Amino acid sequence: MAIPHNRYRSSSSQFSDEMNRIFAAPAYTHFHDQSSLQNPLHHPVHPRLENGETLESVFSRLSVNGLNKYSGLDNASVFYDYREVRCSPFALQETEHTHQGSPRCSSSNDFVPGFFSTSNTFSRTSLNQNGFLCDSGNRELINNRYSNTTPAASNRKGFFNGVVSKKQNVMRSSLSRPQWLQEPLDGLSLRDWRGNFLALAKDHTGCRFLQKNMTSTTKEELDMIFLELIDHVCELMVDPFGNYVLQKLVEVCSDEQRTHILLMLTKNNFQLVRICLDMHGTRAVQRLLENLTTPQQISLVTAALSTGAVALTKDMNGHHVIQHCLKYFSDEDNKYLLNELANNCYGIATDKSGCCVLQHCVQYSKGEPRDRLVAEIIANAMHLADDHYGNYVVQHLLEMKVPQITINLLRQLEGHYASLSCNKYGSNVVEKCLKLSGEQESMRIVMELLKSPNASRLIVDPYGNYVIQSALSVSKVR
Repeated sequence: MAIPHNRYRSSSSQFSDEMNRIFAAPAYTHFHDQSSLQNPLHHPVHPRLENGETLESVFSRLSVNGLNKYSGLDNASVFYDYREVRCSPFALQETEHTHQGSPRCSSSNDFVPGFFSTSNTFSRTSLNQNGFLCDSGNRELINNRYSNTTPAASNRKGFFNGVVSKKQNVMRSSLSRPQWLQEPLDGLSLRDWRGNFLALAKDHTGCRFLQKNMTSTTKEELDMIFLELIDHVCELMVDPFGNYVLQKLVEVCSDEQRTHILLMLTKNNFQLVRICLDMHGTRAVQRLLENLTTPQQISLVTAALSTGAVALTKDMNGHHVIQHCLKYFSDEDNKYLLNELANNCYGIATDKSGCCVLQHCVQYSKGEPRDRLVAEIIANAMHLADDHYGNYVVQHLLEMKVPQITINLLRQLEGHYASLSCNKYGSNVVEKCLKLSGEQESMRIVMELLKSPNASRLIVDPYGNYVIQSALSVSKVR
């Protein structure tokens, strides 16, 4: 059977003749039974044509010219004959509703290509031209394309059958800006915006306006801004734009105002911790820590953070706050924070972010808090050495080259060097022990490896052979 003549048929004679020959072949008629029409996915994978050819081999010789940037084919695109005329979705104009609810007529170029539905009348579910299933309601839409009602498969946010309108500002429907924020801001002073500082702080243009003016404002104007924002510091810290205003505010405000901000952040349990875990909040808190000046302020922060120290060390945003505490506060100020980390040493050391925090704590802390933390790491050294992340913490203790720490660590691992050598992560720890310990200690490790019942296995082990090579290297040098 020949393809029905319509305006979507290719104008290329070679293409038309080839397609007529294919669809006229008797062997192809089984493609038009009712079951096949209902589900195009149930077509045979390799249908046989005349002369023993396959459908794949025939289609490989076809050449389609005049490609269309939307559908991959021009308006002469060829579809399976489902006994009805096919038409391209982009040949129509559909009525869509803007977020204000008024209809507008959008042209075919309004839509982002690649996600339109080629529905049929036989099934509720059909295939997109990109191969994905979608809910098809195009038949009703085609018949009622100039209707003033919103299509069933559409909504008021600019989506139509999974298609996003390029002219429709989807963000504007949910984040509409007041008219007064759309006017130029630079021509007005801060006093002109009195009563609207919160809205300014949460606006992408307004936040820059506030930051710029807070650096050169008077004390009276700064107090005016502070009084309007102080009750909203928690929400502003996690706001995509408001957090920048808070960062600038904690820099320029007085110590008394900074303390007031801290009291607002810490009045509820875990409120400050939750802010630290946020991708915007963590930056605002870090800037706050950099500008704390009084013991009372530091005490408020460390007390609030200690309750959530474990969660912070394991979080990709929160661990930066812990490292800031170590950088800007004294060991005495960080005492409770470090004790909390020592109490949960193993769980933190075996975490991707936590292992980095522990190394940082050991590196930059001093005195009794650090000694307790190191002692906890050594006590768990055997289990940490063969862990994916924990082995880096053990290696870091060795790299510090503190004699007493090294000796205590080697004693903890003694008797387990052979088994650790056959472990992907433990073998790195044993090699580090051989290379960074003293001559007497390294020889004890070598003798333990050679006297092990599994010594011969180490030579051919994927990881153990590297340990043996390091042992030989150390023995030759010493």
